[in-house]
Amino acid sequence: MSTQNAYIKKLEDELKSIDKQISDLKKKKSQVDKKLQGKFKSTMASLSEKKTAASTKIKEAKAAWRAISKGVEASWKSLKSSVDKARKEFK
Repeated sequence: MSTQNAYIKKLEDELKSIDKQISDLKKKKSQVDKKLQGKFKSTMASLSEKKTAASTKIKEAKAAWRAISKGVEASWKSLKSSVDKARKEFK
């Protein structure tokens, strides 16, 4: 597994853990003091937005890595082909 893939997998695993933590917090809503219900609601909304943003960034990173990898592979193949052609031509 490449370093990039390992890093993305690590982030995805951490995101799953955080998602569970948020879910556990939401279950405690009925235990929150009435005075703090508004703050609890806004905090949960903020956590949800941040989790969505992180998930989107992970997806973007995966897509960007695939695009970069394809570009590098194409460039590498072109370079290798050109070197092989030059070696044959100028033996």
